[in-house]
Amino acid sequence: MTQLAPTILLVDDSAVNLEILSEALNRYNTVVATNGDDAMEIAFSRNKPDLILLDVIMPGLDGYEVCQILKSNEQSKDIPIIFITGQNDAESILKGFEAGAIDYITKPFNILELKARVKTQLSIKMARDQNQRLMNKIRTVNKKLTDSIEYAQKIQNASLPSKEFLNRILPEHFILLKPRDIVSGDFYWAEQAGDKLIIVSADCTGHGVPGAFMSMFGVAYLHEIVGKNGIHQPAEIINELRRIVISSLRQDEDSEVKDGMDISIVAIDTQKHEIEFAGAFNDMLLVRDQQMTIYEADHMPVSIGEINQPYTNHVVPYKTGDCIYLYTDGFPSQFGGPNDKKLMQKGFRNMLLENHHYTMQEQLNIFSNFFDMWKGINDQIDDVLVIGIRL
Repeated sequence: MTQLAPTILLVDDSAVNLEILSEALNRYNTVVATNGDDAMEIAFSRNKPDLILLDVIMPGLDGYEVCQILKSNEQSKDIPIIFITGQNDAESILKGFEAGAIDYITKPFNILELKARVKTQLSIKMARDQNQRLMNKIRTVNKKLTDSIEYAQKIQNASLPSKEFLNRILPEHFILLKPRDIVSGDFYWAEQAGDKLIIVSADCTGHGVPGAFMSMFGVAYLHEIVGKNGIHQPAEIINELRRIVISSLRQDEDSEVKDGMDISIVAIDTQKHEIEFAGAFNDMLLVRDQQMTIYEADHMPVSIGEINQPYTNHVVPYKTGDCIYLYTDGFPSQFGGPNDKKLMQKGFRNMLLENHHYTMQEQLNIFSNFFDMWKGINDQIDDVLVIGIRL
């Protein structure tokens, strides 16, 4: 509507009634129709009215029929209709509401009541229209944001190691990554450095767009540390990564920005049959002969923290057939199951232990399906990353 005042369509076969209504409602823009066909033509037009006052008894189509047609048509279904009629029995009033009317005014008109009812219904209509405009605006903004984030997802995915590269350098493995939102604060990374295979599982502060920004930083830093600077020992990689994060984000003890990441890194030496492991909050699990060994990470974040000691570098001999698992806290922290509780570390580790004998592809399917079933109707609370490798 471009008019300053709302438009009301007055429909009555009596010229006297139309004159009374027009005079009583002279503060509004009024248009008139003397029968149902003319009323519907106006209601279906480009400049449709904001409210319709509709007589019941008219030649041709009666008011009930006109109301039903208008309410069934996409162009006019949202126009509020008030019946004006001399029939004030309960059955007629009920029939009017069943046809789709929002109010019922009986003849002869009480002008003050008429004005009050019209004003109320127009106020409701204007508020509803304003809400709809805001909703349409929100949908437009949301679509633009979603489109941008979905494009950011493509960029983020392109920064991760490709499936072809991973299949070429790694033994049998799987990677389960389930972002909470479109983009993820969890990321994985891998590189071959001489006889060593370096694999990283990381959980950046936050999720969604903030977490994704940190993950892109993490990938770039790892390329620099491992590829450019030639640092291959997991503990030294994390030490250097922490130094860069603190420096780049200008963190100190009084800093408000203490974002960083939790991480686990393994360096697999296929010649020596050794695994080097270091972690910041994220452990490594090794399964051998139906037994699980937990290699605990240091409780120091990859950011400014209360403790800033060097990270511990574990050296673990491995046997052919051993399975190792790196993971972030998203899977164990998910609410669900029959009691709507977190899976917790114990439940998560039991799941790995019970299924480690399957192929890595089968494990991927089992764990992905388990997570979806466990979560059920609950919202996913965090990004999820699990990496499994059979040595």
